[in-house]
Amino acid sequence: MADDKSNPEPLDEDKPPLIDHVAGAAAIQEVSEAMAILTTKQSSCLVRLAKYGGLPLALLAVLAYWNTIRSPRLKISKATTYITEPRTIDGAQIDYFAAFEREFYSGKMKIEDNGYRLIVAALGHAADDATERAFSGEFYEKLGLDPKTAPTLSYTETYDFLHDYCAAEGLGQKQADEWDARVFYAPWTFDDLPMLEKWHEENTAVLDLVAKAVRHPAYRFPTIRTSEDATLVKTTQWWGEIQRARSFARMLDARACYRIGIGDIDGAIDDVITCARLGRHTAHQGTILGRLVGIAVEGIAASIGVAALQESSASLEQLRRLIDELDALPPQPSWDRTLLAERYHALDFFQAMAHGEESLAELKEWGIIEINANNTVMKLPVDWNIAMRRINELYEDFDAGNPWPSPNLQSPINFLIGPRSRRVAELFASRSMPAFEASFEANRRMNCVHNLQRITLALLLYEREHGTLPPSYTVDAAGNPLHSWRVLLLPYLGQAELWGNIRLDEPWDSEHNSQFHDVDVSRYRCLSCKLRPGQTSYSVVVGDKTAFQEGEGKSLDDFGPHLMLVVEREQPVCWMDPVSELTQSIAFEGIVDKLDDSGYGIGSPHPGGVIVGFRNGGVTFISNAIEVSKLHGLLDGTQKTRDW
Repeated sequence: MADDKSNPEPLDEDKPPLIDHVAGAAAIQEVSEAMAILTTKQSSCLVRLAKYGGLPLALLAVLAYWNTIRSPRLKISKATTYITEPRTIDGAQIDYFAAFEREFYSGKMKIEDNGYRLIVAALGHAADDATERAFSGEFYEKLGLDPKTAPTLSYTETYDFLHDYCAAEGLGQKQADEWDARVFYAPWTFDDLPMLEKWHEENTAVLDLVAKAVRHPAYRFPTIRTSEDATLVKTTQWWGEIQRARSFARMLDARACYRIGIGDIDGAIDDVITCARLGRHTAHQGTILGRLVGIAVEGIAASIGVAALQESSASLEQLRRLIDELDALPPQPSWDRTLLAERYHALDFFQAMAHGEESLAELKEWGIIEINANNTVMKLPVDWNIAMRRINELYEDFDAGNPWPSPNLQSPINFLIGPRSRRVAELFASRSMPAFEASFEANRRMNCVHNLQRITLALLLYEREHGTLPPSYTVDAAGNPLHSWRVLLLPYLGQAELWGNIRLDEPWDSEHNSQFHDVDVSRYRCLSCKLRPGQTSYSVVVGDKTAFQEGEGKSLDDFGPHLMLVVEREQPVCWMDPVSELTQSIAFEGIVDKLDDSGYGIGSPHPGGVIVGFRNGGVTFISNAIEVSKLHGLLDGTQKTRDW
């Protein structure tokens, strides 16, 4: 049994290794350090991930906040608010109402110098609605009047008077309209329209008062602040006063034509000048509305022909008096003044939006429907500093003759607050652009009316002194052209010095006379035309049936009352060129209706027609659509009525 082999001794390779406790401890330490290193590397990766992956998210958040949530406070500065004084009581806003009133109403004007106070004292405040009537007391006080003063006069336009008369007589409105058209532009008497004797009696005192009022140094409508936070847009419309100016102009036109009809030429001249002064004063109220109405009123004055009747036409002295008084009219308001007033209106409204007193939704009431479909512009905040800077840039651009851009309301870039704020300014400006363009063209057209009125009166002065109209050009002994009718009129247009420098016995293009070819005679230049130095776009029409011929002047006695003397022409020519006048054959073809100067004949850059001077001394706008037969009658003086 001593030899038992059931549990043999293991081999050496099968024996477990002996444990070295020192080495084991070292191994455990190495493992721990390795695990620590691994943990550190994992944390570093997370940090790097946060740093390089989360930063764009953070930037997007900042971008979103900057462009969709942030609403910067408006800062008062020349760049934004344009003016830095006067301020509101709390000093937080510009008081544009006070600035406007200081510029366009009070200033250095004395209360007693304001002719409009005479009108209000006699007729009362022309309040257009309940809001205006609620502030009539302040209106009176600014004119130095007692608000309790009761009106002493009233007036009625011929239109209303004749319609009431026809209604009472059972004659119908058509008859009233025909009679009303009869009292304007052409002479009439009580023999023609006996019912208007009563109208004349009832309205003479008012028209005489208007004549007195407009001859004051000023004629201003007071500006009234209808509420503490009301913007200029809502406080200076003067609808009642503007309507009054229109009514006065039409009534003065009717009375002037009556006075011409009875041979009272001096009285008619008084009414023409009263109407012209009324127009100038109305245009000086500051706004585009006032300017446009003022131009229209002055246009009515220019259309009245004081030399309409051959048997009692204006004398040489009366024509000179009319010209002298036209030259003494108050100056036209500069375009800069109108732009300043409109800039105040725009900035005042933007300031109100910046302070939460108005909103973009207000623009919907002004017909800007594009804003309804543009939620980006409508709902997201605006940086009013950027918007108001853009408003100022736009006004500077317009003043420099640069057109305003159309706002792109659908661009994705409008998500950014800068472009979006500029679009808001451009959107607001787009509301004003049509009125600006209309006013700008009306101003240029009125300048053209003034030119043609003075040229027409100069032709009549020449006729009074020489017995005939001037020839289209003078000739030498051999029948060669010397000088144009425009040269012959220089002494009657205030150009005596230039007239004295031209050698009339030499041809217009002689070595001496050629030096005057590029001279700009202001009365011969239309502001709407693209003219080179010395060019003109005014012409007479030469022919055997018209009022002008070469070498010899024609008598006005050979023509009827409705005769064109001077017209606008499509192609400009040198003002001294004697052989460039429109011929009868070309003029009889009709008015050229083109947008450029590529055509020949009667035409102008004024939209819709041409301005024409007539033998009665009045100036009228003739439509491009005039019937050719009626145009012939006006050119040869055979047209019997003003029905054109």
